[in-house]
Amino acid sequence: MKYVKFGNTSVQRKENWDTCASKMKSKNAITGRRVIFYALLISAILLISTALTLDYEKNFYSSSPEKQQAMTGLIVPLYFDPNGSWDELISIHKQYPDVPMVVIINPENGSGNNISESYVYWTQMLKSSGIVVLGYIYTSYGMRSPDAIEQQALNYSAWYKVSGIFLDEVSDNPSEALFYNDLASRIRAIGLGYIVGNPGTYSPNSISSCFNVTVLYENPGLPGPGSFLSIVNGNPRSNSSMISFNVPYLEPSWFGSATKYFSFVYITNLGLPNPYCGLPSYIISEVQMLSLQ
Repeated sequence: MKYVKFGNTSVQRKENWDTCASKMKSKNAITGRRVIFYALLISAILLISTALTLDYEKNFYSSSPEKQQAMTGLIVPLYFDPNGSWDELISIHKQYPDVPMVVIINPENGSGNNISESYVYWTQMLKSSGIVVLGYIYTSYGMRSPDAIEQQALNYSAWYKVSGIFLDEVSDNPSEALFYNDLASRIRAIGLGYIVGNPGTYSPNSISSCFNVTVLYENPGLPGPGSFLSIVNGNPRSNSSMISFNVPYLEPSWFGSATKYFSFVYITNLGLPNPYCGLPSYIISEVQMLSLQ
């Protein structure tokens, strides 16, 4: 009896062991399949993430002015609240996407102290169409507090997600070079890598080198092609820009000469006291002429 019982118990234990082993093998197989599944899933996620990152970078760099300097672009001081003209500018850029376009938003003589939902919406509309958006900040020719300027840059970054900063009232005095070098470093540390400086006239290299682009001319009337060399005064084309206001009509031949010296231009028929309160009446013709270079 004991033997039989023992024998039966042994058989039962063997059967239990075989069943257990079978279950373990099945569990291990399932676990193995899960490991493979999750490994494939993670790989797929990484591939998708990489693809999205590359696509984002492609889109970002395709709209970055520095990547499009073969063609002279348009830099637009958009110093008025969003209206139909903003939509018109988007429509024009969609018609001529090869012409680089930079706009400068100026909600309240700078970023102001409060966010504007209208500016949030339209800034994103501009950006989504491939237009590069900069935030306006004045520098009082090197006399304004760097901390105040940095705070304005932080506001632009946090509220409107701009691509960079347009620094106005830039000094042309070499003694202010340290001020602008420090300022540019602070702004870029925020993540706003693209900076345009506007002395409106020739600026020494110690200052203009702080910026990606420098506005070397901002005056009424259209300068003649014979003056371009003296306006840039040794500055490379990639760093040189100009703005002319109170210009009643455009000359196609002028653009053919200007594009050899300037990476960005802006011509408007509007004049003082505020030539940037709207778009020029010939804005689409201006972009067309730039597209033909």
